[in-house]
Amino acid sequence: MRDEFTSKTREILFKRAGARCANPNCRKPTFAAHKDINKFISIGVAAHITAAEIGGPRYDPSMTSKERKSADNGIWLCQDHAKLIDSDELKYTVDIIKEWRTLSEKAALFDLEQISASTDKDITEDKKIIRFFSQCFDRPAFQDEFMQEGSIEAFDKAIEDTIIAINVGCLRDRNGDILFQSYGKSYLSNHEWRAKMDSIVDILRAIRSRYQLAIKLGQLHIGSEYEGKQFYNFYDHELAKWFDETRGQAIYLFSTICVEAGISKLVFPRKRKSKYN
Repeated sequence: MRDEFTSKTREILFKRAGARCANPNCRKPTFAAHKDINKFISIGVAAHITAAEIGGPRYDPSMTSKERKSADNGIWLCQDHAKLIDSDELKYTVDIIKEWRTLSEKAALFDLEQISASTDKDITEDKKIIRFFSQCFDRPAFQDEFMQEGSIEAFDKAIEDTIIAINVGCLRDRNGDILFQSYGKSYLSNHEWRAKMDSIVDILRAIRSRYQLAIKLGQLHIGSEYEGKQFYNFYDHELAKWFDETRGQAIYLFSTICVEAGISKLVFPRKRKSKYN
């Protein structure tokens, strides 16, 4: 017998997440108006962190029925990511899912603080956030051409970490340790800057999706790692060019914000010094 959430628990979960998907790499809205004034559209799911019944993903036999039904065992996700976490329980562990929930709830609180503080906040606060984003882009994934990447898997992880940092204001290193912490893009009071950051996140998501598709289609072969360098073969040089041009678009768009904020703009790709310089 499944230990289902009550309607009250589902309400708690979606409200704590700000009615958005709690995957910090997503954070898409999950509710919208229906054409019928008495209805609404929902793509949100109250997902169990540990399964609601025996045999389900991450099932924990030590938990009581009451614990499985509690809000502490739940997370609010869009339908895509609710399905995703149950498709690979080895990758999407209890700890990872709970970290998603923590980051999402913090971001939702920042959104709420923005509403109450927007009349008092000035451009100085926005500039601090943009400086934080600039630190997020300060990594080889946004500096080197694709054919010069030292670790191709680190490239994908860096893109993912940057998306999360822009969305929720928390940048972590490869070990999961927090490097910098600020506010996510929704906290920006400058609507034009916020819209541009939305576009940048969309671009970065497209890069990750195309990278994963390239592996699936055999356009990119990832080899072993040796002394910190990872060997890989790229069979489609036009696709490598697309990765460079697309990252360049993201950097250019962000640099237009930097110029307006009085912050040094970014350049892609960076110029490598030769031994003759």
